[in-house]
Amino acid sequence: MPKQAIPHPILTTPRLRLRQFRADDTEAMHDCFAHPEAMRFWNTPVHTKAIETERVVQRLIDCTPSYYRFWAVADAASDRSLGLVNYHDGHIRSKRVAIGYIIDPAHQRQGLATEAVTAMLDFCFGELNLHRAQAFIHPDNTASRKLIEKLGFRCEGLLRDNLRVGEDWRDDLLYARLATDRPGAA
Repeated sequence: MPKQAIPHPILTTPRLRLRQFRADDTEAMHDCFAHPEAMRFWNTPVHTKAIETERVVQRLIDCTPSYYRFWAVADAASDRSLGLVNYHDGHIRSKRVAIGYIIDPAHQRQGLATEAVTAMLDFCFGELNLHRAQAFIHPDNTASRKLIEKLGFRCEGLLRDNLRVGEDWRDDLLYARLATDRPGAA
């Protein structure tokens, strides 16, 4: 008998609905993935064609919850996708994941990333009973570093040439938060 699919959890905040991606999110996500400033610190090059984003959205829909899961960060009123949050590189037996997030630049600096990442971390530490969440952040990504530090993550060091994006190698700062750490206590 085939294993039953695990339903994708919907997480809600006062302004957001974190839900499973749908094919009709492609246009909104292309606004984000095609924007050079949004992609400046992302792990792939800027999307130049809508088909690139269409393929990515399909992969976001077909995720494997024990290893990675993606949520569309949707406006609670309109349900339009404004970006994404995710956990990936999941080691559920070791109770550890890495996290990522991106918000369309048209909606940045409104606290939406903080709201969305907080909801996802509550799910990871609560529902999944994880012990450790990690974030790999480019040293020049000041906004992301401030966000993650506000959420109780601590910088554990520099990883030289840790990520290859196109033909370029990038350094990352490794941040981590344990389930026993208090948010904002970095």
